[in-house]
Amino acid sequence: YTEYSFANGKKSIEALPAIWGSIPSYTQPYVLSKYSSNKIYGLPHILRSKGYHTSFFHGAPNGSMGFQSFANLMGIEHYYGKDEFGNNAEYDGIWGIWDQPFLKYYANTLKTFPQPFFSTVFTVSSHDPFKVPAAAEDKYPSGPHPIFKAFSYTDDGVRKFFASIKNEPWFTNTLFVITADHTSPKCDLPEFRNSVGVFRVPIFFYQPGADLSGKSERIFQQTDIMPTVLQILNYREPYVTFGKNLLASDSPDFAVNKYENYQYLSGAHILKFNAENKGVELYNYRQDKFLKNNLIHQEKERAAALEKEFKAYIQQFQNRMIDDRFTHERP
Repeated sequence: YTEYSFANGKKSIEALPAIWGSIPSYTQPYVLSKYSSNKIYGLPHILRSKGYHTSFFHGAPNGSMGFQSFANLMGIEHYYGKDEFGNNAEYDGIWGIWDQPFLKYYANTLKTFPQPFFSTVFTVSSHDPFKVPAAAEDKYPSGPHPIFKAFSYTDDGVRKFFASIKNEPWFTNTLFVITADHTSPKCDLPEFRNSVGVFRVPIFFYQPGADLSGKSERIFQQTDIMPTVLQILNYREPYVTFGKNLLASDSPDFAVNKYENYQYLSGAHILKFNAENKGVELYNYRQDKFLKNNLIHQEKERAAALEKEFKAYIQQFQNRMIDDRFTHERP
């Protein structure tokens, strides 16, 4: 994992394109844009072409947020939602099936899949109003914000999930990636309310049978998950990505997201743009976590270099999106 890991957007519907397809979100979420039917050769398609069973689990009512159709577009063969779960007694009445029973269902279903498999589960219980089942109300600790109890509840569900699969023959040969779709808008810590902190989410890589231990100081964004996974799987064929392989020491250290306007993180610095995509604020966000000291005039050369990098990146993205060239040109 890294100390500085970021979401590429602020909405749930922006996460899956970034994680599965290394597609960032810009002027609007990709799945809501007129380019959402573009061909994307992301993780599900790549691994499916190599014989992987592909699946997506989301305890919400089927079709919620357009996930089911997007999963199909991305090459997911099997979708499991609230309907497939089949027990409305475990429905929270708002978001979907409570996390603990759904994670138990997820574990049991994984055990029936042929190997190798690629699977994603999207949990729901850590959403506002941050409720837990009545039977669990007194079991988990509260914190300074109601979300803490929901976190404790889901965390225990994840713990039970791993306990239930740890003796499966495929467990030590499985790569697990744990991340969040986006941050909560209700955070009491000021360093998580600025344009850097509102995108900081955990991204953990865990493979029981390999040594992936340690913490990196590099930037890690959701669009980096796909190329990093493919590196670990030793995939050597060409593909299109708008992220980087975190394990490659020569890959550029950057992240891109949008907070009012675009912003470009590179190393320890963040360059913020105005509506005309001109860099107007530069901060060392690692030393200045509240973003108080604008360095745009003191470090003009750095700001100019970062602006050039960002504009090349966004030009490449926009051109490929308009021309439907998210896939590698195969002969």
